[in-house]
Amino acid sequence: MKKQTSDHPDKLINGSGEPEAAQHGFTLLEGGLCSSIPDSKKRFASAYVTNTRLMGVLALYAHWTVAGGGDIHQFFYIDCEETGLESCKVYRGDWNMEMQMAEQALVGGLGAQKIPITVNVFRWILQQWRDFNIEHGLPLPRNKSDYEFIFDKTAKLSASEQAELMDQICGAITSDYQVVNYFLMRCFGQDHEGAAYVAAEDVPLDIFSNYHRTTFCKNIIDPSDRRFAGPPEKRPHEYICESLVETDGIYETIITRIIVMDLKVVDFEYCNKAPVTQTEAAILLRKTEYATVYEFFMEDEDIEENLGEFVLNMNTVMTRHPNGRLFMAFKPTNAHVDERVFMLSNDVKGVYFLSDYGQLIVCAYSPEDILELEEDLAAGPLSPFLIITGKYELLNPVLFEFINSDYTDFQAFISPVE
Repeated sequence: MKKQTSDHPDKLINGSGEPEAAQHGFTLLEGGLCSSIPDSKKRFASAYVTNTRLMGVLALYAHWTVAGGGDIHQFFYIDCEETGLESCKVYRGDWNMEMQMAEQALVGGLGAQKIPITVNVFRWILQQWRDFNIEHGLPLPRNKSDYEFIFDKTAKLSASEQAELMDQICGAITSDYQVVNYFLMRCFGQDHEGAAYVAAEDVPLDIFSNYHRTTFCKNIIDPSDRRFAGPPEKRPHEYICESLVETDGIYETIITRIIVMDLKVVDFEYCNKAPVTQTEAAILLRKTEYATVYEFFMEDEDIEENLGEFVLNMNTVMTRHPNGRLFMAFKPTNAHVDERVFMLSNDVKGVYFLSDYGQLIVCAYSPEDILELEEDLAAGPLSPFLIITGKYELLNPVLFEFINSDYTDFQAFISPVE
């Protein structure tokens, strides 16, 4: 199976100097449908990688066919900041709902395009991150027998092929706002390779080397008063940034000066920092929450059969909670990075919380988004089972407080603060 949409580039990255059979992933292993993965004869069918390198993560998928019948589907998750090659999930058989759900859980929240790649590139990417884990003393996914065969052949890419791959997995950079936000995000994440992609060669990348496991929560970009000589289209642009970051529950604001020219950071200076209390951080990150409450008339066994409607058709990622299921809907791209005021949470379109007590609470953070979520429900097959019982505009988000409370009714939970 090859995953490709009209937004994906038609060009497959090649970069393999191997014979044709090797390029298509042939091995000399024996076995068939009932054989274990290491012992089966596998043929490469297709693969993709997401274009989310500058967000600090990558997801990969590969499809292999097995001699004698059957298929192998692999899903990999790579954390480019901390854990490297973090997980591998493998499924055997025809593409089905379980695999669709696994793909949605892996890719649905990344705002990604799926870039088709050759087996050589697929192997090369996984080699790099396997080596990253080994060099940093990080564990590899435990089910090694499900993926070790990938490393039976050493993949090689030339410098130009590596640069082409980096262009594809980083996506298009079209504005100074993207450059600044990605650069700071990668620097705070100690991801110097990612930061270097949007910077000139002589720009320091380790200025925040004392920050570890730091979350880049918010960034405000303002142009400075400094003006440069030269034609307008060739002039650098200087920006002053105020970044809110969090490390182990401790918040700070960091002020930096960044100069951008030709969509690259050409100068970078740390100015100062200030501590921020958790209360102050909550105010800085606060959003208005728009909530619509429904009564949901469906038997438990029918709900189980219709989970795919929430996860797949509404493009959400599901998590289970003690009193219900949370379905988080993400925006289809990472356009929130291309904003003067960046907030990490702005990739969320909205959330659905289906309680175990017959309520469906739908929340979003703008009037436009809550209306779109309501319209999606009204147009879907679950509409006959839903009745709206209330709509609310809440100055302070409370849904997650409700989920973690002992309340079973959302409207009762918010009634003291109405």
